[in-house]
Amino acid sequence: MGWKNKRTLSFVFWVVLVIVMVVVMPNLDKLVIEKGQISIPETSQSEKGAKLLNELKTEGESIYQFAFVFHSDDGLTKDETAQIEQTLSNIEADKEKLHILYSLFHTQSEQAAEQLVSQDGTTILAQVSIQKGLNTAEEVAEQLRPYIEDLTVDTYLTGSDIVMSDFSQSTQEGVKKTEIIAIIFIIVILIIIFRSPIVPLISLITVGIAYIISLSIVALLVEHADLPFSNFTQVFLVVVLFGIGTDYNILLFTRFKEELAKQGHVIKAISTTYATAGKTVIFSGLAVLVGFIALFLAEFSMYKATAAVSIGVAVLLLVLMTLNPFFMGVFGFKLFWPIKEVKGHQDNKMWKAFSKFSFLRPLLSLIVVALVTVPFIWLYSSELNYNDLVEIDDKYESKQAVSLIEKHYDAGFSSPLSLAIKADKSLATQASLAEIDKLAGIIEQVDGVSKVYSVTRPEGKRIEDLYISEQSGQLKEGIGDAQGGVEQIHSGLSEAQEKVTKPQDLSGVSQLISGTNALQDGATELQDALNKLSTGIADGTNGSKKIQQNLQQLTTSIGTLKDGLATLATNYATLSNGFNQFTSVFDGTETAINSAKQGYAQIEELMKKAAAENPDLTEVQTALEIAVQAQTQLTDMSQQIASSKAQYTQLTSGFTQANAALQQANDAVTQIEQGASQLTNGANTLTEGLQQAQNGSTQIAKESSSFVSGLQAVNDGQKQLKTSLEELQNQMAQLGKGLKQSTEGLDEIYAGLDDANSYLKDLNTSESAEFFIPQEVLEGEEFSESFATYMNEEHNMTSMTIILDVNPYTEEAMDIVKVIDKKVQGYVASSSLADDEVYLSGKTMTNVDLQQISQADFIRSIVVMMIGITLILLWVTRSAFQTLVIIGALMLTNFAALGITELITTHLLGHEALSWNVPFFSMIMLITLGVDYSIFFMMRYNESKKLGLNQIIPAASEMGGVIVSAAIILGGTFAALIPSGIITLIQVAITVMVGLVLLSIFIMPMLLPACFGLLQKFQHIVKKEK
Repeated sequence: MGWKNKRTLSFVFWVVLVIVMVVVMPNLDKLVIEKGQISIPETSQSEKGAKLLNELKTEGESIYQFAFVFHSDDGLTKDETAQIEQTLSNIEADKEKLHILYSLFHTQSEQAAEQLVSQDGTTILAQVSIQKGLNTAEEVAEQLRPYIEDLTVDTYLTGSDIVMSDFSQSTQEGVKKTEIIAIIFIIVILIIIFRSPIVPLISLITVGIAYIISLSIVALLVEHADLPFSNFTQVFLVVVLFGIGTDYNILLFTRFKEELAKQGHVIKAISTTYATAGKTVIFSGLAVLVGFIALFLAEFSMYKATAAVSIGVAVLLLVLMTLNPFFMGVFGFKLFWPIKEVKGHQDNKMWKAFSKFSFLRPLLSLIVVALVTVPFIWLYSSELNYNDLVEIDDKYESKQAVSLIEKHYDAGFSSPLSLAIKADKSLATQASLAEIDKLAGIIEQVDGVSKVYSVTRPEGKRIEDLYISEQSGQLKEGIGDAQGGVEQIHSGLSEAQEKVTKPQDLSGVSQLISGTNALQDGATELQDALNKLSTGIADGTNGSKKIQQNLQQLTTSIGTLKDGLATLATNYATLSNGFNQFTSVFDGTETAINSAKQGYAQIEELMKKAAAENPDLTEVQTALEIAVQAQTQLTDMSQQIASSKAQYTQLTSGFTQANAALQQANDAVTQIEQGASQLTNGANTLTEGLQQAQNGSTQIAKESSSFVSGLQAVNDGQKQLKTSLEELQNQMAQLGKGLKQSTEGLDEIYAGLDDANSYLKDLNTSESAEFFIPQEVLEGEEFSESFATYMNEEHNMTSMTIILDVNPYTEEAMDIVKVIDKKVQGYVASSSLADDEVYLSGKTMTNVDLQQISQADFIRSIVVMMIGITLILLWVTRSAFQTLVIIGALMLTNFAALGITELITTHLLGHEALSWNVPFFSMIMLITLGVDYSIFFMMRYNESKKLGLNQIIPAASEMGGVIVSAAIILGGTFAALIPSGIITLIQVAITVMVGLVLLSIFIMPMLLPACFGLLQKFQHIVKKEK
């Protein structure tokens, strides 16, 4: 078979293959949405935590998470709030239709409202989790939108899944822009280089065929063999294939043009081209291929997804080696139409000048290169941004919603951190809840944490009444009140003791008895005088003189009697005052004892509660025993007081009777005095009143007899009073002893309470001030809401929601989460949760895992890739020196480009830092693509290296134009990423473009020749020494 037939078959093969691949190619947009998301290993903590959280809320079902954001700048009115609540009610009613597995609305509980309603009243959130697998995230979003489209308030739909869907859509739009811009740019540059429209067209056809076929192969492998795939796979496939594919075409067509000018024969020119430039392309392509294949060994899915580019490189090499010769043979000299005279490429004057200067003055050249690169490497901070939201254009609803959440809620509310716990026992116990709450408290104390919502903190703050510190504080306050009461009781009992034990003076009673005796003697004498008077009047024998004498004696006796009664009245008044004192003593003592009993009863109740909740407090147990004993003693004393008071009442009754008799006697004396007055008047008118006198004397004698009897009764009552008072005084002495014992008991209780108070004070301020939930609260209806929100039905799983006070997407948030993780692991290891599953999850935790995995995988992947490239370079160049120089030059270029890009990003583009995956992608691109140019350069040098190290100068002169042109093409291709609007792609593009500028102006034309110059000087020194 002839040469043309072989090449024609090759052409037909590729055309048919590309048609077939287009037909069988899966839907790329769908693949990106379904399998293009970033995933980290299932062994990572965030994935384990997410799995547990999913199991807790949706029983392990895979879910989409969505959030409705209802907002009004002027604040939500009652009518608007009612509309929102009706909308949520409609969604809840269609729960089964929408496949909603979990929902959290502000209407469900006060705890939910506390979280979901913004403090400024402008925004309300609602969360739903919908079963995954039935539809895509965007399709589910479309099913939800009809429920909110008629609301008068601004309403947004967001969530991690819809955000990633928007990101995928944004990426796909970026890919389309990149493809169009890259094609236009490549055509323009190739036309400028070759001054012909045919070469650019052929180049685009060959690269386009390679791209379509490789993209279809990758898509089929992703769909059927789960080849790692990401949002960026297609993007990098575009820029790499169009970039290096065009570069290889420039090299091949430039050499073909040169050989046509030399040989004037198409077939021979093709053979020579592929024998020289073709070999270079193969070696360069193998270096790139090995670099990307090495990424299959990565563990991180995004890094591994980049390895798919190796498929495109392999297909590209096959196309360039088989299809390009067909076009070269078919078009021949016409390939460079309209140029009539085909000439070889011209030397590059800049590279020739730079390389000659560097070879001759290597140290000076190295200084120049160092000045251009080292400062930027020194300034490179290596800080990275893990905020994926910056990748999405502000036009997307999902990002607008997140911005509103960040504005009206705590900074970390838009993407909270979660902690999930799964145990093989019930966590709804006092001990387990105490452990959970202590863990929540430890997390809350971390700087950067705003709130922690948990089963024990459903509103994001401590329930103070459920803490021993608060309970002990209340108990301390109660014991303080009890101590105050004890002091009052002690004071009252001491006063009562003093009164009842003070000896009472009974001399007044004795004097009263003596006065009454004397009064009784006077009354007897009076009675005798009256009898004589009556007899005298009756007989009428003594005459008026004797009557007057007896009347005089009667008047004297009446005066004596009145004086005695006055003395008796005075003594009774004194005795009455004494009795009044006894009355106040009895009343005060009885009141004090009753108060003491009530105080001790309160203390007993308080101590019983304290002992039940804190059985280890021995001081409380002691105080309880003393309180019970004291109540018994006070009951006995109360009975003694009741007995004494009964006797006292009986005594006062007798005294009342004696007082009545005294009053009767006083009345009698008054009547006697009146009778004596009548006698006196009668004596003056003896004749007229003798009969009247006789009647009066008879009456007086009768009344005096009653008076004597009354005085006898008074005297008997006084004697009985004295006896009773003596008995009462003895009982008061016994009561005083009892009161003294009671006050001593109070001293013991006060001391015990003081010890308990001191202990509780220490407890209140110590680290053992823990969560304690009484059994009635644990089983209460109110706490059951918390169980329903934060635990599963079996109560062996629970979760916490941790709100940071910083943006959860920042590296600052990641540092906070690292501290939280360290503290959680430290506490769990020494608690009853040690054997349980305890994991953190959430966007920030994912970013922490992402950072750790990506950094570890970055180093490993780069090492593997560099080993592969090094081996290829050693094989191609057959020189360890050249290999080391190339590797060192590429590494220098990479870090200098990163430093410059960081400055551009932070100072010109206004971003905080480079995106987290930029260093990896940039290094992959710069190393794998940069090694291309190094191989171009070294392969040309090796053709004439036998002539000496100085042949690096003509090699630079000859290849300078090709490499610069290739760098422009590649740089322009990556520049096509900038209009995509995706920050990561923009930063990668800038890094690659900066790196290409450094490579094509400073590193390759200066650094490499300078190293060769140093080697030559070293060889000369060695030769001289020999």
